[in-house]
Amino acid sequence: MFPDTSYDPDTLALLMRALDDAWKDVQSALVVKPFAADTLRTRLAQRIMAAANDGERDPTRLKLIALGAT
Repeated sequence: MFPDTSYDPDTLALLMRALDDAWKDVQSALVVKPFAADTLRTRLAQRIMAAANDGERDPTRLKLIALGAT
């Protein structure tokens, strides 16, 4: 989806933290594990990367974007 995109180590750590936080929120909101958990986690990551490519670096905002809360 983002073939020419690269991130410095600090930004990558920030993006991973936002993804992990978003994923924890999704898992705690679900009663059962989703059948397509990998697909759902990938979609969260795609949303975070898209926002990061637009310049967003706030981990809380990235998480909310991933969850579709903004």
